[in-house]
Order: sequence, then C-alpha cells, then structure tokens
Amino acid sequence: HGGAGMIEGAGFGINTMAAYLTRACRELCILSTAMGGNPETIKGLSGIGDLMLTAFGDLSRNRTCGMRLFKGETVADITSDSTVEGIPTAQVAVHFAQKCGLELPLFESVAGVLDGSIKLENVQMLIMSRPLGPEVGL
Repeated sequence: HGGAGMIEGAGFGINTMAAYLTRACRELCILSTAMGGNPETIKGLSGIGDLMLTAFGDLSRNRTCGMRLFKGETVADITSDSTVEGIPTAQVAVHFAQKCGLELPLFESVAGVLDGSIKLENVQMLIMSRPLGPEVGL
C-alpha cells in the first residue's frame, strides 16, 4: 500500500502504521460494501491479507513507491523503472467512492498525492484535522 510506504518513509512508527492500516481496511470495506461486495471478503486473505503483504513486504512496489515519493522522487521517476499497480488503482477507488457518495479520507489523500493535487507534506495535517467520530462499521 503506497500510503504505508509514505508512513514508513516519513519515519513514523508502528503505532501510526497500525492506525493507518486499520482505517484503510475500514475504507476498503466501506467501498466494497457500497459497490455490492461482501464485507467478509475484505476480512480475509484477499482483503486484509493483501493489505498486510503490500504494506510490509520488502518486494511491494506500492510500499516502495510511497517510500520513494517521501524521499523526493516523482511518480514519473518511479514509474519509469517499475510498474506500480496502486497508482491507477488509487484513482479508480476514489472515482467509485465519489460515485457512491462516500468520503474516504485515506484513499483520497493517497490518490491526491499520487496525482499531485495534494502535497505530501500536507497529508498529515489534512488527516489529523478531521473531526473525531465514532469507530463504527469495522
């Protein structure tokens, strides 16, 4: 997951990563359910399993992309020598979230960084300044 790579690249610790991945899983479940998917699918290997592998795997191109972005490389630089599936997927996820009338701040932030509409240094402020609310629908 590119967002996980950005967190790692920024030097945040495992608590931040755990919070991020928990919320990312929630957003994935919300989107999947809104599109008619079975939320149980997200709770299995094809959901959480894939998310964990992508977030922590040394060979994950999405994770590596996030880390490289935080080091100052551009998406164009990164994709010139590697295929990163998460780059187009992020835009597709946000497209369908908007179509379903969903607000998915983590997905939107990652997609925004990738398409250049959000500066990497502004993401933490955007996420942390959101109003507090109950954790429901996990």
